[in-house]
Amino acid sequence: GFDFIRIGGSIVKLIQNRGDIAQGGSTITQQVYKNITGRFEQTFERKIQEVYNAVLLEMKYDKKQIITMYANLVNMGNGCYGYQSASKMYFGKTLDEINLSEAAILAAITNSPGTYDPYGNEEKIRKLMFRREDVLDKMLELGYIDQREYDEALAYEIVFAEKVEYVSSSITSYFLDYVITEAIDILSTQNSISELQAERIIYNNGLHIYTTLVPHVQDSLDTIFTDDSYFAQYREDGSIINIDAIRYGEKPQGAMVIIDQYTGGIAGLYGGNGEKTGSRTYNRATGMQRQPGSTFKPLAVYGPALDLKLITASTIIDDAPAYLDPKNPDLIYPTNYDSTDYQGLTTIRNAIKASVNVVAAKVWSYYLGRDNSVEYLEAVGIHRSEFIYDDSTVSTAIGGLAVGVSPLEMASAFSTFANKGIHMDSHSITKITNNSKETIFRWQNTYTVAYSEQSAAILTNMLEEVVKPTTTTYWINGTAYGAVNIQNGQIAVAGKTGTTSDYLDKWFCGYTPYYTASVWYGYDNKSAPVSLVSDEYGRALKLWNSVMNLVHENLEPKQFIMPSAGIVTREVCIYSGKLASELCTKDPRGTKTVITEYFIEGTEPTEECDTHQEVVVCAYPNNKDEYGRFYLASDDCPSSYVWAMVRLVRPDGAFYKVNEETFSVEVDGKTIWQFERVPYDVVHEVDMDMVCPLHYKEEEEELDDTEVTPVAEVTADPEPSESNEPAN
Repeated sequence: GFDFIRIGGSIVKLIQNRGDIAQGGSTITQQVYKNITGRFEQTFERKIQEVYNAVLLEMKYDKKQIITMYANLVNMGNGCYGYQSASKMYFGKTLDEINLSEAAILAAITNSPGTYDPYGNEEKIRKLMFRREDVLDKMLELGYIDQREYDEALAYEIVFAEKVEYVSSSITSYFLDYVITEAIDILSTQNSISELQAERIIYNNGLHIYTTLVPHVQDSLDTIFTDDSYFAQYREDGSIINIDAIRYGEKPQGAMVIIDQYTGGIAGLYGGNGEKTGSRTYNRATGMQRQPGSTFKPLAVYGPALDLKLITASTIIDDAPAYLDPKNPDLIYPTNYDSTDYQGLTTIRNAIKASVNVVAAKVWSYYLGRDNSVEYLEAVGIHRSEFIYDDSTVSTAIGGLAVGVSPLEMASAFSTFANKGIHMDSHSITKITNNSKETIFRWQNTYTVAYSEQSAAILTNMLEEVVKPTTTTYWINGTAYGAVNIQNGQIAVAGKTGTTSDYLDKWFCGYTPYYTASVWYGYDNKSAPVSLVSDEYGRALKLWNSVMNLVHENLEPKQFIMPSAGIVTREVCIYSGKLASELCTKDPRGTKTVITEYFIEGTEPTEECDTHQEVVVCAYPNNKDEYGRFYLASDDCPSSYVWAMVRLVRPDGAFYKVNEETFSVEVDGKTIWQFERVPYDVVHEVDMDMVCPLHYKEEEEELDDTEVTPVAEVTADPEPSESNEPAN
């Protein structure tokens, strides 16, 4: 209820004090509201809100429930909140063990914990005893106790327990820190109380919290992350590895989260370099927001496009210079990890294997779109819709975000692929019970079917390429090949590497049939950005591999399994993505151009490769175009140089630069000089519209052979080559 006389008195004082309340006016219900919200400021506005919300409380709860809340929330002095914690501190007993006299002491304290302090000076103890007597008098008057109980309680000699300064004897782990954070969120949301009050309940009310921790997983993390060799700052000869780090007083850092993909339970985590030196410190595993680099591509681009059947594993994208920045349309953007390196016609499988930025950006721009990407990101727990705009989408496709991600978010998202496309919400708590062992919270498995089982399986199969060597004429090994290997390959690994601009971050997000793990390595960049140096490039992979080998040490060998239904295979050409023809194995780069590819049923190719074509070219010496391509032969080319050979015919026409010369672009007030590079495969293609200009004669021209002017300088006809294929 409400004591309107006391409230009225407070209002008078409010007027006298020009807005500041100098005396109380709160009933039990109002005090419950204050303790729930953590709002204790003495203002008229707060008092009105307090009265209003107290009404709401009394409409929702009965008197007994409100009294119970009060008893669990009230400040009892000396850092205690609630009667249970006070009973343990002042008497060394639980509430069901104290007697009437001790209970009266607890009731007395609540009026003014500072005045009636059991550990205060002699005057405060004397006041507390008088207050105890007042409590007992009122109980006798109201008939709650009889005269005999009253006399015994009054005669009982109170002995307080020795005051214990509660200083933790051990530093909480990163995992426990996160458990506390999650518990605060659970209790504050469930009970509509402030986070401050939820924290008080956790520390003072004798709760029992049950977690998802897997001891041997956490032990593996602890072992590796406290080993200085993984974060070395000096080489064996004493030289400095990263001079900027030393200059700015930075230590190399790392963080890792391991999740059981089938439950979403966090099996273990570690939030920094070395031994933890404090409790509730900065936890990089859960609280950090860093750019994810290319680890974002499967989540933001390839997974969604595959699931929507917009692409397949064999879809061909031309890895060639592109202009995809809507804000700077004349800028070559994005570039690949090596900005001079373009491979040309590339399958999605090989683009994932080699982490090709241009392919990811083109899939986003030409196939997927911003809205589809954001929808799939939300489904796997990455909520960035308000930060991903239409004019920033290409950077998002390659991991350039306005607001970064944590290792926990990335591990949780990747676990979806490992769990047949089902995203289980990550969590560290399974159950919370009160001091009476009554369950007050139980984790309810919440999940989202983000992908079909078939698309998750095919994406997993492609992500396995990241840890494997090349087996085709596409010559690039997986970006994690040689660095990630569990039980000598007996336990499968799928994953994705990531590197951010200026080498500020290194990531690896991967999974096995048992666990999903995300690791980050870099610097905190407190005073200035610290770029990683070459000695550090492989450290994220090394951390992931070392931890996960310990985790899987005693687990049975296991591989990923394709679903038995909804998936078909076809023999396809890796340069057309279509059904292989007999010409595919005659590719000028070699014979290994055909693979068995997986497809969601209904998306498999039905047409035969037309990228590999047998053409007749003029192989006259020094007679190639500016890109090194042969010309188609004319009827007038010397017969000894007219050769039939297999060449590439680009689906959208032969490659030509947009800008032939070096050019400049103004970006944010800076001048950037650019030069278009030619994809490596261009020398193997032919322009079907370009006939040999050296020997070709227009019909109306009647010139003899001696009058033909060559395009390229040729001093004499070379002797015919004995080979059927000229050197390129």
